[in-house]
Amino acid sequence: MLTPADKERIDRFVAKIRNAGSDEQRMHMAVLTELSTIHRRVNPKTGEPYAPTTNRSLITDYRNVIKAELGEDAPVLEKFKYSAARVTEYRQHQQEQREERHRNQRPLNAQEHIERAVALLNYNAKVRWSNAAAIAGVVALTGRRPYEVGCVGGFEPDPADASRVLFSGQTKTRETERAATAYSIPVLEERDLALEAVARIREEVDPALDNKTYSQRFGKEVGIVAKRTFTDADGQPITPRELREAYAAVAYRKFASRKISEVQFYNEVLGHQGTDLNTSLFYFAFYVNDSNELQ
Repeated sequence: MLTPADKERIDRFVAKIRNAGSDEQRMHMAVLTELSTIHRRVNPKTGEPYAPTTNRSLITDYRNVIKAELGEDAPVLEKFKYSAARVTEYRQHQQEQREERHRNQRPLNAQEHIERAVALLNYNAKVRWSNAAAIAGVVALTGRRPYEVGCVGGFEPDPADASRVLFSGQTKTRETERAATAYSIPVLEERDLALEAVARIREEVDPALDNKTYSQRFGKEVGIVAKRTFTDADGQPITPRELREAYAAVAYRKFASRKISEVQFYNEVLGHQGTDLNTSLFYFAFYVNDSNELQ
């Protein structure tokens, strides 16, 4: 999500490009200066350079604003992008992150995780309603993204299986048809409770909110609820994004046939591209350490 400072800087850059007009040399120098500044930024909280993933995301935000302000065919877009060297750096960073996750998975007590989610939704429904708590609870039980739960996701009972729902409205996909297509996913427990929570969320939260506005209104609070409610077996808090990863680990332990590999199961329940397992490899953050099988 863009900070006010980011937005202000992007607006200044767009103004420079607009003022450059047809002066290609002037535009080229403005692009080089801006890209250099982006890649040299330092996180004030850590004193360390920002990760390639963060810089790439910011460059994408720049490009989106440029397209909106100057048009989809603006000449500057040919220059303001990741260089081949930066792409290589980004891919290397992604690979290192993935390897780090696979070598350092976090322990998770699945039954306790499920019980915390159910208790959160029950308290929320019967004692004191909170949109943020409802979103966090449904994310934990279904593995959907907070924005999908809060606004755009469709959740219907799967008539073929009482433990599953038909989900549609997946975000973070470029395939419009696939995003609109419903597919079946398991709910870790208390399907009806999760569906009731979603129904009330739809009454309380405007489903037309874009992702940015949703994040501004609910992102921080959902994060607070998630980290306060859910922890791994070492007591470390679990963030909303990590709830999706925890869901996949628990769902595999509870629902998967022993014949299916974890990566294939993750691919299916998380709604990733059917023929590409690479994305799912980034979701192996937890391993279930319950001594007994789940109920």
